[in-house]
Amino acid sequence: MSQLPAGTVGDAVGVLLFTFICLFINILLVWLYYAINEQWHYVALIGYFAILCTTSSIIQQIYNYTLWNDLLWAQLSYIKANHENADVVFNNGNFGFMRVLAIIRLFCYIVESTYLLAYCIHVRLILVGFWQSRRKPEKISTTVGIVAPIIGAAITIGLLQTAAVQRSFTTYLIVANVQSTLSCLISIVLIILITVTFIRSKLAWRRLRSSSRLSGLWPRLRSKSRTEDRPAPRPAYAAQGVIFDDNWLVIRLSIAVVLITGFILANIVTHLPQRDDILRDAQSSEPDLSVARARSNIIGYIFGVTPGLAIFIVFGLGGAFRQVMYDRLMPKRWRRRFSNKTRTREANLEDGFPLESAHPRATEHSSSGSGVALLYSPSVASPSIAKDKTVTSQRDNFAD
Repeated sequence: MSQLPAGTVGDAVGVLLFTFICLFINILLVWLYYAINEQWHYVALIGYFAILCTTSSIIQQIYNYTLWNDLLWAQLSYIKANHENADVVFNNGNFGFMRVLAIIRLFCYIVESTYLLAYCIHVRLILVGFWQSRRKPEKISTTVGIVAPIIGAAITIGLLQTAAVQRSFTTYLIVANVQSTLSCLISIVLIILITVTFIRSKLAWRRLRSSSRLSGLWPRLRSKSRTEDRPAPRPAYAAQGVIFDDNWLVIRLSIAVVLITGFILANIVTHLPQRDDILRDAQSSEPDLSVARARSNIIGYIFGVTPGLAIFIVFGLGGAFRQVMYDRLMPKRWRRRFSNKTRTREANLEDGFPLESAHPRATEHSSSGSGVALLYSPSVASPSIAKDKTVTSQRDNFAD
């Protein structure tokens, strides 16, 4: 039976339902990477910790809503005895089981943001051709990129438990947020650079396509493919051997920049007024059991689970993964309707280039063997790219 004030139960149910939706989305994202045999992909690793984070949020919400009044009275006594401790201020008076759940989520935030940074760095190095002649260092870098975020987050959590850090709220706030904030800021810069590269590559490909049509190259290629009973060649926006195959990439990366920025601001701004709140509670004779306090607490859970949803929007809605979900999740009777629409779309695009690969295997240039393009594989492009004259010529055209 919930102890929440009257008028807030609906808010609590809505936020809890949203959290369950985020958990389902996190599981779906991880399943997609398992479906293409990329269990150790950076984004899949983010998904694992997003599942852990969302699960801890669900547990805390149920626990908090059920024992709302009892917990606030217990927190009041704890705050009165420890209101000068920075850890108490940062966690808004949570202690015991609630504090453990809060630490788990903080650990997950740090790991997720650092994995995002590692992934962006890896992609950027691919774009500049850094790994083309450095296969062994790339493997070492990938291993470090998998292990280092967890170690860094563990060190941060350990430092937060020391008395020296807990003496100053400013120091505690810096230590708790420095790794995740810096990771997000650098990731934003790298995502912008990746987006610019994609746009330049796409424009270069359109210029190449236009010149090829004028010279009669494209009609000859299409005629040859029909004669040999092979599918017509599909485009691949290439930059130093990396394949871009998703026409919505710019939009999704822009969404990533906006959401990451919002997460940084929310993660810092929400903690700034907590020192005054704790001092006010320490001087009170009874806890604040008002509707406003309950509603503010309930809404706060939304920020903690939204990053997992954002990751799916950015990385799980590419053409390759949409095709996987279509093939494995959509009922057969519905597929016929969509297949008819697809055939109509392909007929309309017969004289042009479809801008998305139809399946992960349609883009066979990732060294991981999954065939998933740039934003789906942590590996560099396969050495076979160098032997592919078509891709090599495209890369040379886009290198400048």
